[in-house]
Amino acid sequence: MDGKDNIEEIDIEKIKKRRLEKAKTKKPQIEISKPKKKRKEKKKGGVLDKIFYIINPLNWIIIVFKSIYAVIYAIDSFIIFLVKTLISAIKPAISAFTGFFKNVFHKLGALFPSNMNKKLERLLLVSGLTQNPEETLGVVFVYSLTLPMAIGVIIKYVLKYPNEMVITGALGSLAGVWILFYVLLIVIIDRRTQNVESVLPDVLVMISQNMRAGMTPYNALWAASRPEFGPLAIEIQNVARDTLAGISFDEALKSMTHRIKSARLERVVSLMIQGMKSGGELQSVLQEIAEDIRNEIALVNRMKTETTMQVMFIAFALIFGAPLLFSASNQFVMVFSKTLEEINIPDAAATGNLIAIHEFPVSSSVECGYMELKCENKFNFKTYCLFCLFISALFGSLLIGLMRTGRIGSASGLYTAAVIIVVSLLVFIILNSAMGSLFSNMIST
Repeated sequence: MDGKDNIEEIDIEKIKKRRLEKAKTKKPQIEISKPKKKRKEKKKGGVLDKIFYIINPLNWIIIVFKSIYAVIYAIDSFIIFLVKTLISAIKPAISAFTGFFKNVFHKLGALFPSNMNKKLERLLLVSGLTQNPEETLGVVFVYSLTLPMAIGVIIKYVLKYPNEMVITGALGSLAGVWILFYVLLIVIIDRRTQNVESVLPDVLVMISQNMRAGMTPYNALWAASRPEFGPLAIEIQNVARDTLAGISFDEALKSMTHRIKSARLERVVSLMIQGMKSGGELQSVLQEIAEDIRNEIALVNRMKTETTMQVMFIAFALIFGAPLLFSASNQFVMVFSKTLEEINIPDAAATGNLIAIHEFPVSSSVECGYMELKCENKFNFKTYCLFCLFISALFGSLLIGLMRTGRIGSASGLYTAAVIIVVSLLVFIILNSAMGSLFSNMIST
């Protein structure tokens, strides 16, 4: 039995060896044959894909667009390279040119009185601008000379108005340049003050909390100089810089009030200095000041809402009411002057003892322009209407700004003045033209 079992085990092992040899011999055949088929299929598919790719018109369109893009990109890069090289070559000449003009502007500005230079320096400091006052005055002076000359040439040779209009336009533009420059400075200062006062309560609360946490007033102020606080954060950093430079903390705080035009900030700084000198609870004082400023801002917002109806009434009177009345008056002057011209009055009757009839002293015919001082050797009533509308719109807008913000020279009032002046003059011209056509049809019928 043992011999048989051994024979069977040997046979089984032989069978297993044979199967393993067959499997080893078969696997390489399978691995070699399959890749050949796949390669043939890939070659066939690749040739067909290339043929279809060449025949497809969309691919040609894509190729054309890509080539156009490549050409444009190359031209663009070449132009940029040329511009850079030209700028680098011209840069010394430009710097010399700008330096020459800066020197000229500085010398022109130095010709102005010292009081004017000091006042402008104060305005530039409060507005946050870093320009030199002498150079600024020189630039404005050059503009105030070139602009009236250009306007005079346009009025004289292009519009062909008389010399009176040329002189009026030149003088008006000369005054307008300086007025516009001053108004822009006031607007910038007012905007900066509003930005500072809007974030001032939050800054005071943060300083108070930092001091409650154990910080000194200097460290608490430095920790409150965050970028989201805008101009006030920059001024706080300037205070810290001045303190590190050797200036006392009190003087640095006072210098900050000289760079920002704000009565609220001045009050806060004075109370902080008094609190540090007396040794009182500065944290609670700052909290109360922040609460007071918030209450003041809330009162201003409430005043805006309560005066909305009055502001709308004034704006309606300036934009529509006054132009309508002046256009009706202009039509009355036009009709009345025409009727007097058409009535034939004998000289004896015109120079009677009881009534003396004279010519109408003003004129407002269709041929008269809006910018002519005289028309038909008489005073132009249209120019008078434009002047009255300009004055009424200006002072009415300043009144609106006073009602809205409590300051007559606020930025909102100046913006409102510019808009209302332009709109009221345009409405007057439109209404006058419409009523002129209406009255002319009525008179002709």
